[in-house]
Amino acid sequence: MSEEKKTSQLARELKVVSGELDKSAEQGVGTWREIRQMSEVGAFEEVELDELRIIYPNMHDKRMLNEFRELRTKLMQRAGSENFVVMVSSVTDAGGASYVSRNLAAAIALDYGKTAVLVDCNLSNPSVDRLLPLPAEAGLTDFLEDRSLQLDNIIYASGVPRMRVVPAGNMRSASSEYFSTDRMRQFVSAIKQRYNDRFVVIDGPPVGSSPDATILSEICDFALLVVPYGRVTMSQVNAGVDAINPDKLVGVVFNN
Repeated sequence: MSEEKKTSQLARELKVVSGELDKSAEQGVGTWREIRQMSEVGAFEEVELDELRIIYPNMHDKRMLNEFRELRTKLMQRAGSENFVVMVSSVTDAGGASYVSRNLAAAIALDYGKTAVLVDCNLSNPSVDRLLPLPAEAGLTDFLEDRSLQLDNIIYASGVPRMRVVPAGNMRSASSEYFSTDRMRQFVSAIKQRYNDRFVVIDGPPVGSSPDATILSEICDFALLVVPYGRVTMSQVNAGVDAINPDKLVGVVFNN
C-alpha cells in the first residue's frame, strides 16, 4: 500500500483530534462526595497554570480548553461505563506527548465526580515532577525495584484539584526492563482498580526511539499517538501507527 493511501485509510479509521490544542487498595470507592473531600495541596494559581500550559475553566484560550474536553469525551464514550488506562506517546522526541497527557489528565479532573492520575513513564525525559510542590522521595521506578514500597508511597497530590501524579522515580535502568515486568502490570491494574471513577493517563516515551511505547501499550486499555504537525514525515507517522497494537490505538492527535 502506498504511503498516501495508507495515510488516507488511517484518517478514515481513526478519530483525529486537533492537538492545538489515596487510602487502601479497596475497589469501588469514589462517590462524588468522597472525591470532593479528597485532600489537596495548594492549587496552582492561574498564572502558574499558564506557565505550565495546563488547562483550567477560566482560561482565555477557550479553543485549547475545548479541544481537550472533546478528547476526554471521545475516550469516555469509547470506554462506556468503565474507567480506563490510556498511554499517550509521540512519533518523535519532544513531539508533545507530555503536553497532551497532562492536559488530558487535567480535563478529566475538571469533572467533580472523577479523578485522574498522571504517570510519568518517559524515563529519558521526565516532566511530571514539575507538577509537585516539593521534590518526590520516590516514584515509579523506585516502586518497581523496591517491593517494600506501596502505591501510597508514590502517588502525590498535584497543584490541580482531583489530579494525582506518579513521578518517574530515581532509578534509571533500561526502561524496557521495567515496563515488561509483572510488577509493572500489577501496578497498572492496581492503580486503575483502586477507585471506579479514577482514570489513568500514562505519559509514554516516543515510539520512534525504543520499543518501550509498544510494551506499555499492551498493558493499557487505549493508546493515543501525538504527531507534531509539520515536523515529521509521513513514513514516520506510519511507522508510529504500526508500532502500536491496532486494537489499542484509538486516535491520533496533531499537535501544533
